[in-house]
Amino acid sequence: MMHGSHQSTYLSGIPRGSGICNYKDETKPSVLASRCAATRLIAIIGALLLTSVTIGCGGLATHYGDSSGRNGEQSLNGFGAFRQAFKNAGFEHRDVSRLSNRVLKNDVLVWTPSNYRSFDPQVTRWLEQWLAQGDRTLVFVIPDSGSEADYWLDASKLAPPEQRLEYRRRAARSINQRMQWRLNRSTPVSNGWFVGTPLPQSHTIEQLGGSWAGAIGEELDGSHSYTVEWAIEPDANGTSAPPTTAAAANQNSTGPVSPQSNNPPNSSITSTPVSMQPRLQDQSGTVIVAEMQSKQWSGSQIIVVGGGSLLTNYAFTKPFPRSLADQIVSVAVKSTTSSTPRAGFISIDAQSLPVSESKPGVPKASGWELLTTWPMSLVTVHAALLGLVICLMLLPSLGRARHVRYHAKGNFGDHLDAVATLMNRAGGEGFARHRISEYMRRIHGETQGPWVLAEPEHATASGPPPLETPSAVSHSPGLPAKPTAGHTHTAIDTHSSLDPTDSDTTANS
Repeated sequence: MMHGSHQSTYLSGIPRGSGICNYKDETKPSVLASRCAATRLIAIIGALLLTSVTIGCGGLATHYGDSSGRNGEQSLNGFGAFRQAFKNAGFEHRDVSRLSNRVLKNDVLVWTPSNYRSFDPQVTRWLEQWLAQGDRTLVFVIPDSGSEADYWLDASKLAPPEQRLEYRRRAARSINQRMQWRLNRSTPVSNGWFVGTPLPQSHTIEQLGGSWAGAIGEELDGSHSYTVEWAIEPDANGTSAPPTTAAAANQNSTGPVSPQSNNPPNSSITSTPVSMQPRLQDQSGTVIVAEMQSKQWSGSQIIVVGGGSLLTNYAFTKPFPRSLADQIVSVAVKSTTSSTPRAGFISIDAQSLPVSESKPGVPKASGWELLTTWPMSLVTVHAALLGLVICLMLLPSLGRARHVRYHAKGNFGDHLDAVATLMNRAGGEGFARHRISEYMRRIHGETQGPWVLAEPEHATASGPPPLETPSAVSHSPGLPAKPTAGHTHTAIDTHSSLDPTDSDTTANS
C-alpha cells in the first residue's frame, strides 16, 4: 500500500478513504479542485478499456510523444493526462515547436521526444540560457517502448472467453515489437548533463528508494507491474558529478543489429558544472528519476525521467505513475515564483528542434525587407498599385466567345465586276458580244440564242469568218482594229478615248 501523508496531488483523482491514496494535506485548494477532472480522466480511460474488451480494439491509437490534440488525448502513449496535471496546478500551457525569445518566458518546459538522440549544441546553449534566468524547471522524459504491450496484457485478463485468444495474440505481437525496439537502441552522445544508458533487460520495479520514495511510497502495489528500460547516469567525460549512491553499470546497446547512434559530428559538451542527484531508484539501485542542478542556473533544475511509459495516458490508470506525476508537478510549482506560471510542452527530438536566436542590436532590414523601409516603401506602394492595374488589364473575360465577321479579300466576283466596269467605260460592248457569239457558235455549235448574233447575209456556208487580231497600233489593249473588206458588221473605233465622259461621243461617231 502506498503512503501519501506528505504528498500533494494534482492529478490523483482518487477520493479519500479509497485505500489507494490517503491525502491529509487539505490546505491547498488547487489540490481539491483537481480531483474532479482527474476522476473524469480515469473514468474515460477505464471506459475505453472496457469498451475495447467488449467490441474489440480496431484502430487503437498508439502514437507516442504528443500531449495535445487527438494523439495526445486518445493515444495510449500520449501525455495528455500529464499535461492536465500542470493545468490543474494553475499553469498556462502551450505547445512549443521552436526555441525562441517567446519561449524564454515559460517557467516549465516538459520535453517528451519520440526519439532519444543527442542534444544539438544550439539547443543546449539555449536551454542553459533559459535555466540561467532562475526558478526554471526542465522535465525531460526519455522515450521507451511505451505502454501498448502493457495495455494488451491487462486487457487480455478482462477479455471474454471468445476473444481472449485474439487479445493474447495482439499482446504477443506487442511484446515482440518491444523486444525488437530494445535491441535496436544505442547510447546517444551526452551533452555533459547526464547519460541515458539502455538496460540489457528491463527491470521490474518492486521497491523504491531515493529522496522521493517517502512522498510516493516505498512499497508498490503488487497488482500492477512497472518496468524501466533506461538507467540515468552522470556523464563521465563531462562535468556532471556522480550520484550519492551507486547506479547500474554502464551497458552498451544489445542485439546484433543495433544501429549506430544518430549523433551530429559537432556534438559538444557543455562547460557548465552540473551536479546530479538521484531522486528515485529501484531495488537494484538503477536511477529512475534524477535531478540536475548547477550554481550558474540560479535555482533552476532539470528533472530526467528514465521512461515515458511511467507517465503515459495508460500509465495514469495505475497509482504509481499518478503519484510520480504529482511529485514532479509539486517540485515545479515550488521552484517558480510567478503568480501565473507558464508551461511549454515539446514533442520534437533534440536534433530536429529549431532554435531562433536574435542578434544583438537594432534589427536591420535586408533583402526584400528593404522594400518596406523608407524611401523604398513609397515606390513599393505605387509599384504594387501599378501591378494591380496591369493584372486587371490582363484579366481574361470569362464567358462565351463572340463571332466576329471579317471581310473577305479574295472574292473573284469583285474581279469580274472590275473588268466589266472597265469594258463599259471603254465602250467595247459590241466587241464583247461578237466574241461571245463566236465562242457560242464554234465551241458549243449554237446557231441561235440570246448570246448568238445573227449571221450577215453575204456570209458563206463554210462558217463564220475568222477572228482578226487587234492591230498593233491600237491604243486600247484587247480591242480589235477595223475589220477587213470581207466583213459587213459594225466597225469599232479602236482609237476612241477611254474616258467615261467621251463614251457618248464615240458611240455617235
